[in-house]
Amino acid sequence: MTTASGIIIIPPGTKLPGLSPAELTLLRRKQKKLIKTASSTLLSLPTGPKLINALNSSLIFAQESAGSAVLIDPLGWILTCSHCFCDFEYEYQADSKRRWLLFYTSLAVQIECRFWDPKRDLALCKIIAIESDVGKSGDVATFHYVRLASSAPRVKSSIICIGQPGADDLESKVARRTKYNLVEVSEGSFRGLVRDVDPQDNSDIGTMMHDAWTYWGHSGAPLLDAADGTLIGLHSSWDDSTAMRHGIPLVAIQEFLRDHLPSALLPDASDSAIVSVEQLQLEEEGPEHGVPKTKASTKKQNKSDKSSRLSPIVIDDH
Repeated sequence: MTTASGIIIIPPGTKLPGLSPAELTLLRRKQKKLIKTASSTLLSLPTGPKLINALNSSLIFAQESAGSAVLIDPLGWILTCSHCFCDFEYEYQADSKRRWLLFYTSLAVQIECRFWDPKRDLALCKIIAIESDVGKSGDVATFHYVRLASSAPRVKSSIICIGQPGADDLESKVARRTKYNLVEVSEGSFRGLVRDVDPQDNSDIGTMMHDAWTYWGHSGAPLLDAADGTLIGLHSSWDDSTAMRHGIPLVAIQEFLRDHLPSALLPDASDSAIVSVEQLQLEEEGPEHGVPKTKASTKKQNKSDKSSRLSPIVIDDH
């Protein structure tokens, strides 16, 4: 059950816990790149406030092997693919279970994996720390989040994918980097479920099919109904024999959350939990200024005039 628990506030410019010097350098490099591309990322969205909310709810892993994720609850519960953490049980048991993620605005948060399901290829994580000069540790932070769709979309209905393409060009015969932004928005359509397989078993390849563009690193990226911005699945993999993209279907996400976070399944989940405080405005300053104000194969894909921008977070310091 979701409760309003406090979050650790880490002052900007200090060493972030759980990162080696090289990992911290990579995170700072990604933050700088995100600051430069934040406006163009926002402009790449199809028109609609629900999709702006979806962008504010999407995150990318700060680690080298990429990965994507999405907030599904205002108190900091995040959904991603289990293989964005580990592929095998023994690896997960030995893992710290903590990662640093970034919003498209460059805001950094630390998450901890609380539930890991390799069969469904799902992981449920909680934000436990924020790099910020606003608030103090123990304050309650609330976040933008996406709701789950009430039912699966019609085949060929329009969808949006928001995720992180990997930096390595896997289609090149020589080592080289891609030129993709850290956060890419792509459009496509829902192509149904793979026939005659258990939709709860996504351990080999996702049982949902779609054709929105993705690349190595998109694993965990939200697949959203283009009409209302609700979550219909998570991208996870692709089939190099057909070029079809695959993901975790809504039905698997629903069963996973019924076991671990049933409040996320409620139609109006946690609307009342959003505290009435001023929205932080985004600024163009870097992370040192704190919270921004205003191919392939069938393997997983993690290792490889619009409205004003809003902060993905508000902090209640009462």
